This record gives sequence, C-alpha cells and structure tokens, in this order.
Amino acid sequence: DQMVEETPVYADGTIAYDAGIQWVYQPGAITPAARYQRGKLHYVVTDHQGTPREMFTESGVASWTGRLNTWGQLAFWESREGRAENDPNYIDCHFRFAGQFEDNETGLYYNRFRYYDKDSGQYISPDPIGLLGGLNPYGYVHDPVGWVDPFGLSGFFTGSTFTGPSDITYTVYQQPIDWDLKVNTRDGVKTNLQIVLEDGRSPMVVKNGKYEIVSLHHSKQNGLGPLFELSTPTHEQYRYSNALHPHLPDAHPINPVDRNLFDADRKAYWKQRAEEEVNRRKLINCCKKGG
Repeated sequence: DQMVEETPVYADGTIAYDAGIQWVYQPGAITPAARYQRGKLHYVVTDHQGTPREMFTESGVASWTGRLNTWGQLAFWESREGRAENDPNYIDCHFRFAGQFEDNETGLYYNRFRYYDKDSGQYISPDPIGLLGGLNPYGYVHDPVGWVDPFGLSGFFTGSTFTGPSDITYTVYQQPIDWDLKVNTRDGVKTNLQIVLEDGRSPMVVKNGKYEIVSLHHSKQNGLGPLFELSTPTHEQYRYSNALHPHLPDAHPINPVDRNLFDADRKAYWKQRAEEEVNRRKLINCCKKGG
C-alpha cells in the first residue's frame, strides 16, 4: 500500500531497471523518508502534514524543493542541482499531500481508494464509505492546512504524538470529537467527556445519524506505527483491505501488536485526550474572565 519503487520505460517498451527509484520508509509511515536511485540517497524533509518539502543529498546539499498551494497544486518546485529532466541524475518528487502520489499522465493524485483532482480540489469519485466520510462525498478535508486524508476515505487532523504507559511513542491522526455529545449508558445519560474520564471508555461520534464508537487503529497492523481514530463501521468495512490489515490472518511480521500493552496505552490515550479538552476549556474561561 506504499509506493516503494518507480521504474521508467524506454520508448521501445524496454523497462529501464537501471533507472529505477526506490522509496524508503520508516515503519508504518505514510510518507517516505528517503529516495534511492543509481547508488545515491536523498533524504526527504516533510512539513507537519507529511507533505514533502525538500530533499537533501547524503552530504547535506539541497537537491529538490517544492511547495503546494492550499488544495495541492504544485505552486513552486526546483531541482536544486540545475539538471534538465532528461539528465539521468535529475531529481524529482511526485509525492503530494500525505498518502498522495501524482500520476504524470493524468495529473491526478493517487490517494489509496480514490483519485484526487488538484485543480478542482476534490475527488473524482464519491467516497466509498458514503456519508461516514462527510456530507460532501467528493470533498477533500475541510481544512487542508491542518487536516489530511491519507486513504481517500475520511479526513484526520494532522498527527499528534502520544507516549503510552508502554513507553511507545505513537503518531495519532485524530478526527473531531464532540465532547458534549450525550450518550445513553447503563448509568444514565453521560457526555463523551464523562464516559472517557469516569468510565474509561472510548468516545462516540454520530455518523450518518447513528452513534458509533471511535477506535484507535494501528496503521498496517504495525504495533510501533501510527494510529488512526476510526469509527467502528469504517474499520469493519475495510478490515481486510491492504491499507488497514495487509497481513491478515497473520500478525505484523516484525512489530506485532501486544494487545495487553496496547489496551493500557489506548485507555491512557483517551484519558489524555479528554483532559486536554478540559484544560482547553479552563484556559478559555480564564481568558474570558481576564478580558
């Protein structure tokens, strides 16, 4: 489910294996960390959203730089070494927003489950998860400055970091949580804040008029990889997809999830997430009183 190699084809149809490009990733990462071609390594530098901004040689020389506008059009780019496109040492990068790779022939961005059109700022096909992904079935995220949609399904807030009781530090891609949402429980009606802080449970969201539990899900079954906040229907609908569970029915071959450790991390994560909301509200109240 990751772009790991590009192999050009000559005019006569011969595959140019000697000019192939390999992309190197950290475990579970969405955006590559390095580009390898013809024995040369170029390190990829991304912004807070996982969009490549620059590449550097092993000696620290900038070899490529690029900038996207608000909806993903390549507003500026430069091959710093000044080479023409037909130069065998020419450096380029076709990764765009997190999870996207530009198709040179169509100009569209491959985005896992769909293709994204940078000119219109939306997808060319409806969301395969329907209204669970939002009210606009063709829409990208509502705020591309702080949100990403790495799978072409549902937008997530730019990843934050969390270190659990297991001492594992995760990158977590979040979705909006209505902490005042009222939920029926065995102990009566409670808000999301209450069921997380008092009951130690996961919060709920309303998708397509239905209450759904929000789960923390490992990217590609990698116990050390990023986490996504996914509603239960989305998780179940794509349970056997390569994007979510590429190794089923087996565990991750290198970093399998330790369920006991992760259960403690999951509870601690939601508690911290709820406490951050409590602190945010306290800060707002203090500012109002001070004003």
